[in-house]
Amino acid sequence: MVRAPFLTFLLGAAFLAGFANEAAAQRDDRFFFLRDPFRRERSLFNFPNSEAPPPRRIIVAPPSDQPTGIIYGSSAEADSLRMIAASEYILVFGDVMAEQIAQGLADAFVNDRPEVAVSRKTKTNSGFVRGDFYDWVGQAPALLAKEKVTALVVMLGVNDRQPLRDDQGAYEFRTDRWRELYGKRIEDFLVKLKDKNVPIFVVGMPSMRNPKLSTDVVYLNEILAERTRKVGGYYVDVWDGFITESGDFMASGAALDGQIRRLRAADGIHFTKAGQRKLAHYVERELIRLFDSRPGASPSIPRDTVPEPPPSAAVQPGQVPVAPAVRPVAGPVLSLTQPASLSGPLAGGDVSAVPTRGPVADPVAARTLVEGIPAEPVAGRADDFRWPPPDAAVQESLPGSKAKAAPAKPTAPR
Repeated sequence: MVRAPFLTFLLGAAFLAGFANEAAAQRDDRFFFLRDPFRRERSLFNFPNSEAPPPRRIIVAPPSDQPTGIIYGSSAEADSLRMIAASEYILVFGDVMAEQIAQGLADAFVNDRPEVAVSRKTKTNSGFVRGDFYDWVGQAPALLAKEKVTALVVMLGVNDRQPLRDDQGAYEFRTDRWRELYGKRIEDFLVKLKDKNVPIFVVGMPSMRNPKLSTDVVYLNEILAERTRKVGGYYVDVWDGFITESGDFMASGAALDGQIRRLRAADGIHFTKAGQRKLAHYVERELIRLFDSRPGASPSIPRDTVPEPPPSAAVQPGQVPVAPAVRPVAGPVLSLTQPASLSGPLAGGDVSAVPTRGPVADPVAARTLVEGIPAEPVAGRADDFRWPPPDAAVQESLPGSKAKAAPAKPTAPR
């Protein structure tokens, strides 16, 4: 007796559910044009056996941080892979920063100087201190043995803020003995590079986000510059390119394209794509002077604005190359507020022969242009913006006088 009503209830529920679904379908068919007016038309052409159309090909441009220039492992690899024969071979030595400067040089020369091949011999986390990890002084002859080289670029030192050991013991960073041994290792390494008789460019390190690290980098750069010049190499200072006007660390700044871009990585040490391109630019311009000094080369930089380039690869054994003239960062500072004066003797002349400035003919012009006092406005002229007007001020200053209002002009009846 209980089963009959229960089965009747289930059959009724199923009937109502089916009726509701049919009503919903009818309602959807009735108002299909409000949701998708072309549904039925598309269904007419949707053949089950037809093949789907091929996907549309979308060409995606490479990201802006993708390297464009090719870095080779050796000059032999460059000769075997390049379609254009190279006439200039740049070999870069150093740590991970040297890898970035090598990529920046490859990007710089890939279009404008296709005859330049950039190779690198780098070792991450290496330096001159830990000879047990990687001995740059001992490995230098083997690294140069079979290489075609017309210029050498070195960037090392960011990993050298640690104690230095020798046969006598260990010496802490910044001590006198540490500086002596560290400078000796730099000099020995550069002397072995000189066996190729090509110019050597040693790149200094930039500022760092960590103030303590940045101070230590300044100390290391002093030793690098001192020893580089001692052996006849060329020290390339990049410090000013990565600091603000106040001398602080600069994470974002002016890139080579004139835009403000991110130059340094998040760690405050390494470089972004734009940063490594700017870093390489300091060495690039020195290399261009070197390339333009070759016999028969057409200079790409005007000679009247650029000092003489460094000597070419044809350096006699035992001869110390002459360092190139240092180009000033800016010209003489000229004051925009003080008047120019002719004082002091001219070059090779007599003090009595110096002409003196005569009196200025117009005192108003002298007061305005020299002293900076603006000229008095002319009463009644259009550029006289004084308020109240001078006439009204005079009338109000007289005792017992009242300014009379100007009579209103009669208006014509309309």
